[in-house]
Amino acid sequence: MTEARFRQTLSREEAEGLLEPRVDFLVEHQESPGVFVQGEGPFQRYRRTVQTSPASEGMLLVEEVTEFRLAMPVWRPIFTPLMRRGLVEVDRAPRRRAWWPREVLTSRSTTLVSVLAVLNVVAGYLGVIISQTISFASKEFEASNSLQATTLAALRIGVVLSALLIGRADRSGRRPLLLSFALAAILFTASGALSTNMLSLGVSQALARGFGTGLLTLLTLAVTEEVPAGVRSLSVALMAMATGFGAALVLVVLPTADISTGSWRIVYALSLMFLPVLWWVAKNLPETRRFDVAIEHHSSGTVNYRRFALLAVSSFCGALFLSPASQLQNQYLLGERGFSATKISVFRLLISTPVGLVFLAAGYFADRYGRKRIGSMGMALGATMALISYYKSGPALWISSLLSVWLLGASYTALRGYQTELFPTRARAKIGGWLDVIAVTGSATGLILVGWLSDRWGSIGQALLMVLWAPLLVAFLVSNKYPETASQELEKFNPGDSPLDSPRPKPT
Repeated sequence: MTEARFRQTLSREEAEGLLEPRVDFLVEHQESPGVFVQGEGPFQRYRRTVQTSPASEGMLLVEEVTEFRLAMPVWRPIFTPLMRRGLVEVDRAPRRRAWWPREVLTSRSTTLVSVLAVLNVVAGYLGVIISQTISFASKEFEASNSLQATTLAALRIGVVLSALLIGRADRSGRRPLLLSFALAAILFTASGALSTNMLSLGVSQALARGFGTGLLTLLTLAVTEEVPAGVRSLSVALMAMATGFGAALVLVVLPTADISTGSWRIVYALSLMFLPVLWWVAKNLPETRRFDVAIEHHSSGTVNYRRFALLAVSSFCGALFLSPASQLQNQYLLGERGFSATKISVFRLLISTPVGLVFLAAGYFADRYGRKRIGSMGMALGATMALISYYKSGPALWISSLLSVWLLGASYTALRGYQTELFPTRARAKIGGWLDVIAVTGSATGLILVGWLSDRWGSIGQALLMVLWAPLLVAFLVSNKYPETASQELEKFNPGDSPLDSPRPKPT
């Protein structure tokens, strides 16, 4: 276990405060005089021992040793130094920190979020492979811009399958569907390495994309319904960082596409490295508390379809622009700017790596000051900068792309949780699945339209200009029609759900 040591001369009043149970990072239970253990909190093991001795008139020497181990597999080395520093602070009043919520996390929630973040790394790798490699596959299969865009659009049909299956998570739980969707996404993605033409690549990756999209939806659902109200956006930000790390792994191995005409297949084959990771996840992933409570209390799952319509329009319009803007960028860099695979990797890594800090900042401020302003401004400005990047070269291309990724990342962090927050526990997976279908319909529409127009006009940027209205409409809806959900318990928006502290129903 890790030790946090505190030795300081304090006034008698301050020293007596340290002899009381903590209620900040955790709720302590006094085991014996001067010895405290965890009652509820984020630690796998925890013990705090305090000793005092006279130092001078009215002053006491306080010696405190806290032994702890966070219930945070994989990510523990990142947070342990921060926690050690926090545990020895004299001020022990509950407060929000940039790296930890004000609310007390349970050890179960801490473990769940940590394991979900590992699955987000897997989903991030699987989710971007086709968009990062299709330009190289197209070169081998001699496909045009419009065929690439049509193939990317056709991939979305796999989401219909996942939408039909994902509703089972509202009946059998989040955990079984998370594991089965992850396994299917890994295997279908890896099968892309065996493709003989664009059709076979498209079929395998349509199935992979369907399960991968469902996996991301379930991951967001699980984390946002598990964590305290005041940290949902920050949790989405942490998940997005993990997803971005997975996506960056693709960029690390993408230069292998320069080896030979068919070496892009290596990127697909490497998906199999996640099978041992999935085995570990299966051993460590608990079910969410809200699903357990909903099952125990037989929650109804009644859906507010006005909210569904609002999110459906936003999902369609956002994807209409953002999908072609993101997924045709490699073709723009390769075809119109003459970038190599290595230069594309460097470009993507340099503009994407700093976005992790943007995610964290956006999550912190969205939880503290509200989602709507960050979500709407990030969407409008980010989409505009994305469009500008298709008209620029040199430093202006890099700067506009960087700003676009940052602003859209902030918008995503602020808005992603709405599809969990506005719907009841027993309907969240089903609603998330159908919102995925609507989003990929917008994505497919945008890819086909922009691909066709770019072939006709010889410019991807000019084609994107025709659909810029769509993200601007989303920004307007967020600003004027969305409710503010920051720091509100999910049960406030879904009164048919039982609170987490509801007593267990008596058996009949």
